[in-house]
Amino acid sequence: MEAAAQARSRCVGNRMRAYLYLSCLLVLNLPLAFAEWGSVYLSAVILLTYFTFRPRRLLHPNNMVFAFYGLYVVLSSTLNLVLDLIDWEYVLPWGQQVFWNEISKYVLLQAEFTFLVLYFGFHFLCGKDSGQRALPPHATVPWGSLLLLYVFTMFLVLYFIEATAGLSAWINDYSLTYLTKREGHGLLNVIQIVFGNIVVFLLGLRFFNGNDRLRVFLLAVLLIAALSFVTGVKSRLIFLLIMFLTPWFMTMQFRVKSFLLVTASFFVLLYLGTLVRTEGFYASAPFFLEMLIGYFNAFQLHDYIVNSRDPALLSTVFQVFVKPLQMLGLVGPDVSYDISVMLTKEFFPQQWDDERATQQWPLDTELYLNYYGFYLSWPPLLAYAAFVSWLYRTAVQRARLFLLPIFIMEFQRIFSTLRGTLIPWDVFIYIGQYLIIYFVCRAVIERHPV
Repeated sequence: MEAAAQARSRCVGNRMRAYLYLSCLLVLNLPLAFAEWGSVYLSAVILLTYFTFRPRRLLHPNNMVFAFYGLYVVLSSTLNLVLDLIDWEYVLPWGQQVFWNEISKYVLLQAEFTFLVLYFGFHFLCGKDSGQRALPPHATVPWGSLLLLYVFTMFLVLYFIEATAGLSAWINDYSLTYLTKREGHGLLNVIQIVFGNIVVFLLGLRFFNGNDRLRVFLLAVLLIAALSFVTGVKSRLIFLLIMFLTPWFMTMQFRVKSFLLVTASFFVLLYLGTLVRTEGFYASAPFFLEMLIGYFNAFQLHDYIVNSRDPALLSTVFQVFVKPLQMLGLVGPDVSYDISVMLTKEFFPQQWDDERATQQWPLDTELYLNYYGFYLSWPPLLAYAAFVSWLYRTAVQRARLFLLPIFIMEFQRIFSTLRGTLIPWDVFIYIGQYLIIYFVCRAVIERHPV
C-alpha cells in the first residue's frame, strides 16, 4: 500500500511538473517571437527544458544536445547582451561581428523547434535510467596487446608529422601547418584517428579496472597529447579525454556538482586549446571573451541563408555521394561535398581559397534546404534520435563494452551533427571506423566472471 501511494505521488508530481513546464514554455514564446532580444527567451527555454528534464547519466545524449545549444545560443547571446548593456568597445581587430538582437525570428523559432524535437526525442527514446550504477562488467585488457596497439598508434602519429610538413614546421608555425599542410594525407589521418580512439579507450578501461594506474596514466597523457597536437587541440583533446574517462563516466550520477565541474573543465581546456591553436593570440581576457561570442556563430550564419533564399526539398542531401564519385573520377574536384564547404565558397570565398577552411553552418541550415525547415524536419530528427538512443541503451545501460567506444564517438558527434548535417560526407569512413573498433575491441578485451 505504501509503495502504491508513493508511486501515485510521483505520478502526480510528474504531471504537475509537465503542466508547469508547458505553461512556462508558452509564456516564453511570446517575447521570443516579438521582442528585440528574442535570443534571451530562447536561452530561457533551453535552460528551463534542461533543468526540468535533466538526465541522470553523464553520457545521456541530451547532455551533448544541451552543450551545443548552451554554447551556440545561451553563452554567445548572453555575452552579446551583457556587452551591449555596458556599451563595451570591442578590442579585436575586426570588431563586433555577432548581433543577436538583429537575428531573424525565423532562425530563433527554428532553433527552438529543432532543440525541442531532439531533446524530447532522446528523453523518451533512451528509456528510463535506473537508480543503480551502470558499472561495466569486469573486463581486462592484456598488457601485451595494449602495448602493441600503443606503439603502432604512436608510429602513425610520428609518420603523419613527418609526411605532412616535418616536426619543425609543426612546432614553429603550428596554425598554418595544421590548416594547410595536412591536405593529401586524409587516409593516414583517418587511420591514426581510429586507432587513437581504440587505444585511448582501452587505456581508460585498464586504468579503471587495473592495478597499474600510474603507468597507464602516463602513457595515456603522452598519447592524448600527441594525438591532440596533430588532429586539433581544442576539440580533439576534449574528445580523447571523454574517451579515456568513459568507464568512470558510466558510474557517475549526473548531479549539479558534476555539471559545474564538467562546465569549468570544458572552459579551461577550451582556453588552453585556443592558446595553442592560435599561438597565444587570444591570451588576454577581453580577446578571449569576444572570441567566445564570435566563435559560436552558427546561427548567425544560418541567418544569412534564411534572408537570402527560400526553404527547399532535398537540395543538398545528395552531397554525401560526391566524395566517392570524385574518387572514381565521375565528378569534378570543385564540386562541393558538404553544405558548409558549399556555403563557405559562397559567403567566405577568400577563406576557402587561401586556407581551405570552412565556417560551420548549423543543422538547421540542412533542415531548411532539404526538409522545408519546420514542416518536414521532425521525421529525420526523430530517426536520428532513435539510432543514437538505441546505441545508448545497448552500450551504456547494458554495458556492452564492444559497442561503448562507438557510442562515445556518436555521443560526441551529436555536437558535430548539430553544426553540420544528419548524414555527413564522411559517413562511409565512420562506418569503416566503427567496424574496426568493434572487431579490435572484441578481440582484445578479455571478460572474466566477477
